[in-house]
Amino acid sequence: MIADEPCLQLHLEPGEPMEVSELTGALGALARRYQAFAVENQLAKKPSEARLLVSSVAPGSIDISLYPDLMSHLAAAPMLAPLLDKAELITKFGKGLKALFALFAKRKEGEAGDDVTVKDCDDAINIVKPIANHGGTQTFNTINGGVTYNILTMNASEASKIMTTAIHQKALLQDSDAEVRQRVPMVWKRLDRDETRPEAKSSPDRALIEEIDAKPHAVFFTDEMSILKKQMIGDELNPYQSIYFVDVSVSRVSGKVVSYRVIGYHGKEELEALPGADL
Repeated sequence: MIADEPCLQLHLEPGEPMEVSELTGALGALARRYQAFAVENQLAKKPSEARLLVSSVAPGSIDISLYPDLMSHLAAAPMLAPLLDKAELITKFGKGLKALFALFAKRKEGEAGDDVTVKDCDDAINIVKPIANHGGTQTFNTINGGVTYNILTMNASEASKIMTTAIHQKALLQDSDAEVRQRVPMVWKRLDRDETRPEAKSSPDRALIEEIDAKPHAVFFTDEMSILKKQMIGDELNPYQSIYFVDVSVSRVSGKVVSYRVIGYHGKEELEALPGADL
């Protein structure tokens, strides 16, 4: 790559080490967004012809420079090469990412809408997940000729908001009849401290959510929310002495509650700190 080639820079400053799969998941989502962008802007005839390339990875905080591979487009239409402004193209793609995040940042949790797809939800979730799960900040810049222009910067709270709302929206899109309850108090009744297995058909974990049902039921976590269990109980000596405020999708059989799937987490409070708590 030429040194002054325009590029999109992804700058990550995580608050703690992240899993490799989370970083590759974010890069994979960015690649998918670019494929759709390239087809929409007639830079490629099909997604497989559009490639977003990594030009460099800097040490320390994570800096990844991305730029579009336009060779196939220019080979098919060489006369258009002088008319192609790569810097403008990169900026347009970056602003498209900003618009995607804005859809979820502004949307209220559980609010329906037809302006996003399941794919939009998945991409937003994967791109913000490293910071939402591990803290820190995430920045997108365009760099052209040594000049850096900031597209957007988000902190962990903003990333968490985007991810949680996208998960809600995905649940609504996949099952418009899903029963979703928000910010309900949950108390653990049985708990396995091992990592969650989102694909499992049964769960050793059981919890009571009195607002929904008087009996405890099995608790599952969505794939995107699997890290929440660690966040909820990782530092707890006795998680049974806390109330956890969660969003859940309720599963019923013949009208009766059989399980909960956690799709959001809003913090916890010690039982003894609650007025009138019966311990």
